[in-house]
Amino acid sequence: MAMQRTAVKAALLLAPLLLAASLPDENGVNGESYVCSLKRGIECDSDVNCGPPAPQLPPPTFIHVDTEGKLITLLDPPERRGETTQIRIMEDEGDRLIMSGIEAGRTWSMILSKTDHSAAISINLGDAVQVVFAQCIAENQIEP
Repeated sequence: MAMQRTAVKAALLLAPLLLAASLPDENGVNGESYVCSLKRGIECDSDVNCGPPAPQLPPPTFIHVDTEGKLITLLDPPERRGETTQIRIMEDEGDRLIMSGIEAGRTWSMILSKTDHSAAISINLGDAVQVVFAQCIAENQIEP
């Protein structure tokens, strides 16, 4: 009987912790992580001259989006693997996650659909803007 009481007490003590781990954070985001393949992009200047992005560095082709750690990590190309940028703002808008941040004097934003996992990323360069489209998969859906 004493063992049962101890087990019940332990369950009552652990229940709030286990429940909190499964609940969304204050922004409604539940800690899901995604791997995204960046597909096509375009860059436009203020005169609406548009064309392929003119990256100063090799453009990323795969990224990891960690909503719990609020971090985006480049997975490819190999020479940029491991570069990170912090997600400063993240909001759950029902069927979409909206994220944004600042890096190297530029702002970026990303909208990720939770239904079809498509994404659009915009980067404000000051004198131009780049838009890149991506397709993502929830990390827990990737089979080993």
